[in-house]
Amino acid sequence: MHVTDWQGWHRQYADPTSSLSRRLQVVRQLLRDLVADLGPAQRVLSLCAGDGRDILPVLAARPPEQRPELVLVELDPELAAAAQQAAASAGVRTTVVVGDAGLSATWQEHLPADLLMLCGIFGNVPDEHIARTIASASSMLTPGGAVIWTRGAFGDRDIRPQIRQWFSDSGFEELGFEAEPHGYGVGVNRAGSTVSAGTLPAQLFTFGR
Repeated sequence: MHVTDWQGWHRQYADPTSSLSRRLQVVRQLLRDLVADLGPAQRVLSLCAGDGRDILPVLAARPPEQRPELVLVELDPELAAAAQQAAASAGVRTTVVVGDAGLSATWQEHLPADLLMLCGIFGNVPDEHIARTIASASSMLTPGGAVIWTRGAFGDRDIRPQIRQWFSDSGFEELGFEAEPHGYGVGVNRAGSTVSAGTLPAQLFTFGR
């Protein structure tokens, strides 16, 4: 059972010198490029979405008729409520699902997604859960759908090269990767023109803290 104060964790964004704040700017810029090709008939699914501060401003900047559907999945009810309020204030059509994003039953009815957001997950779950999530990602996407993910380097351990290899092994093309040597890492990968229709695991990941 993880005991992290996720609302306190999100307050790190207020510090412009933090790696988390710098990561947010990179994620938003990459999202601008990714959603440029999406329209109202398409869907963005964000797991462990927090208050949606990464994707909501990006969609709000687009004309309403060019915004894809947005689904945010968040376990913390206060963060989920903040996401719902921010979406309403921005006028962005959003479904906020309050539940455990690690369980596929929580969000499976909202598949397939054209853009899957896995931000703030891979640094909090065991390596084997990262591998399982990546192996399952193509089953969650439309053909040619994209994934944006984050993972930092902690101390002397940097698993980011392995994550990039796992995506490659799962048939994804890497569109970009931006990182600090001892800070954030943000990757973007695209699924192939055909995707797996396999059964998703009941549980993709479990937070370890």
